[in-house]
Amino acid sequence: MSLKNKLITITGAASGIGLSTARLLARRGALLSIADYNPSNLAKASSELSSLTTVYSQTVDIRSTSDIASWLSKTRSHFGDRTIDGCANIAGFHPLWAPKNIEEITDEEFEETIQINTVGLFKCLRAQLASSPEVLTTPGASIVNIGSVSGLIGFAGDSAYVASKHAAHGLTKCVSKEAGKRGIRVNCIAPGQTNTPMVQVMVQGKGTLPLPNLSLGREGQPEEIAEAVAWLLGGESGYVTGTTLRVDGGMLE
Repeated sequence: MSLKNKLITITGAASGIGLSTARLLARRGALLSIADYNPSNLAKASSELSSLTTVYSQTVDIRSTSDIASWLSKTRSHFGDRTIDGCANIAGFHPLWAPKNIEEITDEEFEETIQINTVGLFKCLRAQLASSPEVLTTPGASIVNIGSVSGLIGFAGDSAYVASKHAAHGLTKCVSKEAGKRGIRVNCIAPGQTNTPMVQVMVQGKGTLPLPNLSLGREGQPEEIAEAVAWLLGGESGYVTGTTLRVDGGMLE
């Protein structure tokens, strides 16, 4: 699968699924604009990726409308004012305080999760699909959002995260209907338990995370999620839109 000279933006690109996606796309010839909330990790990622392809990087808080607008505008300028061919909206947050029953969750805890996973995604999609000026290549652009198996079922003690990921899947469905008229595809990936730095921090705090009933009997690797992102960004998935692709090792079977 070639993405040669396709301009792709990636949020959450400094670690985990985002960094694995950036590495894979770079190896396949894509031009990259990467964003992350952590400036030091982003600088390391940019340095690594620059040995593989042309990279623009910018520290971005996806809760900030102005941050997102600035990043997309500077991305286009950096690459000769061209439109963007694909967007991987990967930035996300899982609260370390979980599990907590809903009566134990504070306003601040709930709102932080929703602000990043739902409102942040909404703001990215709104900016990416702006038509004046046009940000994405039309027709033919592709947007891939990262949801979760938590957006497909419920988990006791994790209502904030579960609600935020259900919303991400809902946004994907609605926006795909709107963007399809312009020849833009919008899809979502629902990873199962994946070996990312965020999950590793959760394991350190809790001692262990029980593996759910997985058909494959193991957790996923970020590189495996990245392969699905790349497929949805590429032309091989040209008739796929509005869908949520489970990459979960059979967790929900």
